[in-house]
Amino acid sequence: ETLGDRHPDTLTSINNLGALLKDKGNSDSAEALYREALEAQRETLGDRHPDILTYLYNLGLLLQKQGRLGDAIPLFREELEGCDARYGKGHDETQSSASNLVALLKKAGRRRQADEI
Repeated sequence: ETLGDRHPDTLTSINNLGALLKDKGNSDSAEALYREALEAQRETLGDRHPDILTYLYNLGLLLQKQGRLGDAIPLFREELEGCDARYGKGHDETQSSASNLVALLKKAGRRRQADEI
């Protein structure tokens, strides 16, 4: 069965391939696939679908590991906003997302922003 290039299962496979490439050390190709999957998921499922939150985290984490903290921060921030809107402030997913963003902001030398979260 052919699912099409915008089917959620296809996009999950693209994201998973990105993860595999990241694990193999091919960050540039992984980033391209993560971005492709994220943008297509936004078009297909909207900005607050749980898969979008996962894709934001995956891309942000990759950028963070590359030392591109300034590029990762907006992705982690958007993930936190999405978790808060979807699950509420007290939910484990939201708390985990907030902790990730705080740690990233501190690593980037943005303690004041981290303290505001």
